[in-house]
Amino acid sequence: MVAARIPMPRAGFDTWLRTPLPGPDAIANPAAMWTGWAADGAGTDWDLTGLAGSPAAAAGIREARAGTPLQRLATRATRGVTVARHHDGALEVYLYDYHGDTYGTQTDLLMLAGAARFATADSPVLHWGGDVYPDLPLNGDPPLAVLLVGPSGARFVARFPLDAPITRLRPVEATFLAAAEASGDTWDTEGLLDAAIRGHATDADRPAVDVPVTELGCQSSAT
Repeated sequence: MVAARIPMPRAGFDTWLRTPLPGPDAIANPAAMWTGWAADGAGTDWDLTGLAGSPAAAAGIREARAGTPLQRLATRATRGVTVARHHDGALEVYLYDYHGDTYGTQTDLLMLAGAARFATADSPVLHWGGDVYPDLPLNGDPPLAVLLVGPSGARFVARFPLDAPITRLRPVEATFLAAAEASGDTWDTEGLLDAAIRGHATDADRPAVDVPVTELGCQSSAT
C-alpha cells in the first residue's frame, strides 16, 4: 500500500502527470527507505540487481520507470480500484496491490518523488504492509517506509508523527473502501480517478477488480 495527500495547484498536478518518472537520485537518501520503521535493515535494490536472473521482469520495471505518472496510474487502474486524483487542492493517491512487490512499490515512490517540485508543502507518502488488507496502519502499527515530498525535495525519514497525516488520509481511504465494497467485475472510476487519467484509458482497458471484495475493509496488517 502507498498513500499520500500532497498539496499542489491544479497546473502542477497536470504537469506532473506528464513528466517522466525520475530516477532514484531524485530521492536524497534512497538507501534509507526502510530505516527506522518495520523493515529496518532490509536491502533496497533500486538498481534491480536481484532480478538479474529474471530479465523480462527487470525490463518490465524499467519500462514502467521510463513512463509518466499518467501512464502508470492509468495502467494501475485497469488492474483494480485506484484513487488517483487532484482533489481540494492536493494530489491524492491510494494505491493498493494484492500481494504487491517491493519493486512495484519503489516505482510508485519514484513517481511520487517526482511530485516534489510541484508541491506547495512537505507531505509524507506512507508505505505500509497492507498487501492483504488495505486499511491504514492502526493502533500504532509502524509503516514500512515514509517518504517526505515537497518543496525541499524528496527524502526518506526514520521518524515522523503519523497521527495527523493518517487523519488527513482517512477520507481518501474511505473513498477507496467504499468503491471496493461496491465493486463487482468492474468499478466506477467517477470520483476516484482524475478526469485526466480517466480520459487516458481506452475502452479496451476498462478497469476490472482483481481482488475479492471479501478481502477488503478488514483490520490492518502492517507487517
